[in-house]
Amino acid sequence: MKFELNLRKRNIPKEDLIADLQKVANEIGQGTLTAIIYAERGKYGVNTVLRKFDRSWNNALSAAGLDLNNRINIPEEELFKNLANIWEILGRQPVGKDIEKSNNLSKFSLGTYEKRFGGWNKALESFIEYINGNIGSESGTQEFTDIKAKRQLSQRTSKKINERLRFKILIRDSCICKICGASPAKNPEVHLDVDHIIPYSKGGETLEENLRTLCSKCNRGRSNHFIE
Repeated sequence: MKFELNLRKRNIPKEDLIADLQKVANEIGQGTLTAIIYAERGKYGVNTVLRKFDRSWNNALSAAGLDLNNRINIPEEELFKNLANIWEILGRQPVGKDIEKSNNLSKFSLGTYEKRFGGWNKALESFIEYINGNIGSESGTQEFTDIKAKRQLSQRTSKKINERLRFKILIRDSCICKICGASPAKNPEVHLDVDHIIPYSKGGETLEENLRTLCSKCNRGRSNHFIE
């Protein structure tokens, strides 16, 4: 019997390693990948990957466009944005099981939210406080809650709809287009926008009562009638 050595190929191009990382992540249906899982499923060795990316697994994940493992001190706004995206996709308030069993739905685990906020329900409460404007503030943004008081000011609201206000309007409208009823929950290809009912150029303000949820198709169609 003749024995032969099974030698791994050396000097693997980074592009090949990146492609294989993405392939394995796609196979398991996740937006990230641990070294343990890659060792079981990957074409190349973990050490081969580490040598190409300065001995850092997160560097390899970043190069492959995958989410980083074991991130610490994740900004709350990033956690809230992820939660809002899930809410928009589902068309309803997410529950812990939606995060726990998500398949590329959530960038972060249920445990990440529980550790940061002391439980899933507390995470949801903090998110609602955030979109209601009780946590922090965005520079350059002035929010108004009273139309009459607003009209007494010489400065108009900003045309820009910040993310916090966008989330609030989407949730208020149940993540459904107010014209045609389309939603990501019914059709994953639907993209939702938050639009001024009275166009900003026509005197409409960036206030909750002048904002509504539209799908991108209806929003484009509306722009044919209202050109700002």
